[in-house]
Amino acid sequence: MLRTSINSFRGKRMPVIGAPSVKGDRDSMLYSENFFKEELVVNLRARILAVGIFLYYFIENGTLGLVPAKYYLLYRSIRISDLILYAMVLYSFVSYKEYKVLFNSKPFLIAKIFLAYLLFEFLVSYLRYGFNPVEYFLRLKGIWASFLVFPYLLLISRNGLPFLIKLIFPVAVISNTLYIITALTGIAFLPDVSIIKQRLPGDIEVFRVFGGTFFGELFFLGIVYYWITKQFRFWQMGLVALFIIPHILAFGRLAWVGFVFTILVIILINSMNKKNYQILLRQAILLVVMGISITYVFIKFIPESDYYVDALSSRIFQGQEDVKYDEGTYGTRVNLQNSALVYLWMNSDVFLGVGFHPMWVIGPDSREETIIYGAFSDVSWPSVLAAYGAIGLFITVIIQFYYMFLSLKILRYSPRVNLYTFLIVLLFSKLVFDSTVGFSFVFVSTGLWGFFAGMNIYIPVLVYMYEDYRKKGIFKK
Repeated sequence: MLRTSINSFRGKRMPVIGAPSVKGDRDSMLYSENFFKEELVVNLRARILAVGIFLYYFIENGTLGLVPAKYYLLYRSIRISDLILYAMVLYSFVSYKEYKVLFNSKPFLIAKIFLAYLLFEFLVSYLRYGFNPVEYFLRLKGIWASFLVFPYLLLISRNGLPFLIKLIFPVAVISNTLYIITALTGIAFLPDVSIIKQRLPGDIEVFRVFGGTFFGELFFLGIVYYWITKQFRFWQMGLVALFIIPHILAFGRLAWVGFVFTILVIILINSMNKKNYQILLRQAILLVVMGISITYVFIKFIPESDYYVDALSSRIFQGQEDVKYDEGTYGTRVNLQNSALVYLWMNSDVFLGVGFHPMWVIGPDSREETIIYGAFSDVSWPSVLAAYGAIGLFITVIIQFYYMFLSLKILRYSPRVNLYTFLIVLLFSKLVFDSTVGFSFVFVSTGLWGFFAGMNIYIPVLVYMYEDYRKKGIFKK
């Protein structure tokens, strides 16, 4: 997903699905005044929308941006990013005709049903708990981030996604660099991050930084995808190391497994599409080179690298006894949370769940609510069941398996490799990983706050690719 990779993936400008065809002499069209005006206006509108989406992420993710979130506060917890989100969603509705075909696409129906169900839950919860509707709406702003699917549909129809990536890239480089320094020193070089000192087996202490990096994982996987499907470029090794080292220093075992799983999915799908399994050997060599290079950079440039290697090894094997004896992080705590959420569901509305409970808005009031409050953020399908009831879980399960099947179908019949197919690979990998590999009972790619991070862009890309392939007859409707 580097600039060079974007240009290689992008190729020709991807046409807007459903746009009227241009007739007449091509040369006269290219040099006509109306054509240039149209291209200029469309390009400018696409860039403005991309800037809006970028600013939303930059401001909303106070732990990821380079400016403290407090500087964006307008009133209480209302930030500039909230107004940007609402404005973009409303604008995308006003511009509905530009992506009408995508909006009415069959794969997008289930996502619209889920979003409509969230609005329905808001109405039921407002009536049930008696909050002021305006304050209630603003306090639940995390829910409305799921509606970013509409601005993304509009952005894709205007071919503005590559420009958004170019906006994100320099911030990703800076924030990942500052994250590494923060993790090594324990000093917050990024604003609003949470830093704790964790003791690992063997009396090893490390700083763990919570807040993540600004899309660094996507750029890392984007470069690896380019290497596997296109061409290996050694000069990109430095960027690969920059984008993956923060995730190494985060000591998140689930994230490590997720990266390995996604890379294996990329290799497998690429080998299937090219129908040449001998390519697996070349890709294996490529991964070995990447591993050696990352290890070299880590040892060469990370201070006290031997100490961190021991810490990583300790972290990998930490908790084995806890798992074996049903205790610890993946044992007692998760089982307790699941039990609390299932109990909450069984003693509330079985079909609609508890909805948008006040403890999400004003915080938990009792010890029992505190356990439930923490459980919602750690596990997925039980939180969906408790919050949105049997109906909500049913919708999310359909999303999980329908989009998994459709993304694989698109990848199987894809005649090209580009930015869009890369995002479809990530979608497929996430859906499979959450369903089969992910710890903490993930199972579905939705949770308390609607779509998980990334799904807001993956779903619009999936819809676009489906309509594009259907129109071209690559596969039947």
